[in-house]
Parts: sequence; C-alpha cells; structure tokens
Amino acid sequence: MALAMDWPQAQVDEGSANSATILPFETDDLSPQNPTQSLTRYQYFFVPSHQKEEDDTDCVTKPGAFLRLGSYSDIEEESAQSDNGVAAYYPSRHIASEAGDGVYKNAAGPRAAQSCGITMACDGRVLIKSDEKFFVETTDLVDIHCGNEIVITADTGPITTETGDQFSVAATKKVSLHSGAATSDNFVPSDKNTSGEKGVEIIANEGNSNAFLEAKDIVTHAHGSKTTHVDGTQTNVVRSDTLNDTWGNARTIFRGSNLSLYFAGGLSYRASASLNVSTSIDLNFLMTDFKFTLCKFEKIKWGVDLKDVVFKTRTLESNLTQLSNEFKNLSTSTVFYEIDLNMLNSQTNQISTEMGNMKASIMSQLNIQL
Repeated sequence: MALAMDWPQAQVDEGSANSATILPFETDDLSPQNPTQSLTRYQYFFVPSHQKEEDDTDCVTKPGAFLRLGSYSDIEEESAQSDNGVAAYYPSRHIASEAGDGVYKNAAGPRAAQSCGITMACDGRVLIKSDEKFFVETTDLVDIHCGNEIVITADTGPITTETGDQFSVAATKKVSLHSGAATSDNFVPSDKNTSGEKGVEIIANEGNSNAFLEAKDIVTHAHGSKTTHVDGTQTNVVRSDTLNDTWGNARTIFRGSNLSLYFAGGLSYRASASLNVSTSIDLNFLMTDFKFTLCKFEKIKWGVDLKDVVFKTRTLESNLTQLSNEFKNLSTSTVFYEIDLNMLNSQTNQISTEMGNMKASIMSQLNIQL
C-alpha cells in the first residue's frame, strides 16, 4: 500500500491540483491542539490492482483500491491521459455527465481544485456495516447505478419513500406489487395470470385482502379486451350521469332475478328491429300507458283483456269509420232516390189509368149517340 502525503514547504504556487496556499505557522506552535497542515488540497491511498502476468504494467496504474480526500489528485489527472483510464476511478454516470477535463477536474466538485470531495474506487467489493443508524445526505443529485440487481430489505420495519416532486417507476419487464408476501416470494409466473412478461400486476395478499383506489378522475383505456371477475357482490354507485356507448354487439345474461327501478323519466329509442322472447309469465303494472303505433301485428292464442275504463284514439280507425259512414250515407241517399222514382212511377201509372178511363167514357157516349 502506498501513502502519498505532502508536508509543508517553503513556497507553494497557487493554481495546480496538488498545491494550495496556507497561512505560515511557527514550529513552536506545534502541539496536539495545533497539528501540522498539509500544503496539498488532497490526500489519497492507492493500492494497485492484482498483477495477472509478469509483464502486466496496467496493474500499476489501475487501482485495486483507491481513496482520495480533498480535490482531484495527480494520479486521477494522469489516468485521464489513457483510454478509459478514468473508468477505473469514477462511476460511468459521472463520466457521462462531464466533458473533457471536467471528468477529473470536477470529480471533487464544480470548483475544480478548490473543491474538496471524497472518491472511492476498487475492483472488489465495498462493505459497509453499522450496528446503529446510518445517514446519507446530499443537497443535490443522488444517482445510483447498478449493472445487475438492486435489493432493499427491511426485516421488521417499513420502507418509506417520499418526494416533493414526481415519483416515477419504469421497467423494461414486469412491474409487480404484492402485499402479504414474504421477501423471498418471486413474481407470479405468466402461466398463472395474464399480466405477461412485461405487464403490471397488483396482488393484495393473494386475493385475501382489500385494495383501495381513490382519485378525482379515473381513466381506463384497454386497447384489447377487458375482463372483470367478481366472486362476491358487486355494487356500483354513481351519483351523476352515466353513459354507456357500445359500438358492437351487447349481450347481458341474468342467471338470477333482475330488478330495475326508475324514479325519473325515461326514453328508449331503437332504430332497428327488436325481438323480445319471454318463455315465462310477464307481468306489467302500468299507472298510465301511452303508445303511438304506426303498424301493429298481434297473434294471440289465448287472451284475457280486463279493462274498467278505456279511452282510445286511433286516427286510422277513425278515418276508416268516417269513410264507412260516408258510404252508408251514400247508400241511404240512393234508397231515397229509388223510393222517389217508385212514387213517380205510381203517379204516372195512375194518370195513365185515369186517361184510359176518360177515353173509355168518351167512346161510350159516342156509341150511344150513334
């Protein structure tokens, strides 16, 4: 293990990464209360990586373990001169966020050599253990990047996540939310549910607990089919208007009783043919029934019609009755005309008879005279 430490010098130039300006001090002032001060802006521990081969020179420049306190160090600056040299010291997300020399100059902070930070890197594991509380705080970005898997486990207490802004969860595969499940439980395989490999599943205690969703507006858009299975009682309470717009066939099956209550006005309009088949008794109790029918066809085998008071207004039937009455009036007038003609014929016959009698009387008187 190599320890690089620079001690006070007589003159230090300002501006380099491994220099700083400090106030002079007297040797007489050295005491446990006034320890010596380093003239550099950094201190680091460097352990070279494991040498795989005898001629492997990279192990000298690549850290097996590296710890730097303060501003960026000379060894970090030298690593930037080789291809991918800084990748052994810095996280890939930091490298992607900086450009050029800013990768190592801003490794400690935005003020380059005037910033003091902490850099740790190793080619093995990092283990941190605390028997009590563990606090991490930053006033800016926290960026956690993992190349494989992240596991967060709380044995007995809750896990709480809070934010003053948006909270987003994104995954290239399935997003699963389980309650009442052990930490070792895996996702429900796709052959046991229909969420698929890249779906979203929410399971409340394997279906034995409740789920609650509350919002002002809820929009559900299914690009395919939608299926709802309810093993118990289903209750829908709507305290405003309801619109059901179906662009295809609609089928409703009731395997029990069906009760519908309407406490307001209703309108039903059908622009196509409708077939209603009832294989049992159909009872209708109506206070007032208004029907406007253009054409009606009924075929009844047995019918019982009990009506106390009936008021019927049928325009077509009234017209037919009026037409029939007119025909009857015309027929009656024709009979009257026939009676008048018969009376006229009788009077004509009577006149003819009287003229015959007069002719006979005249002939009789002439014969007597002769």
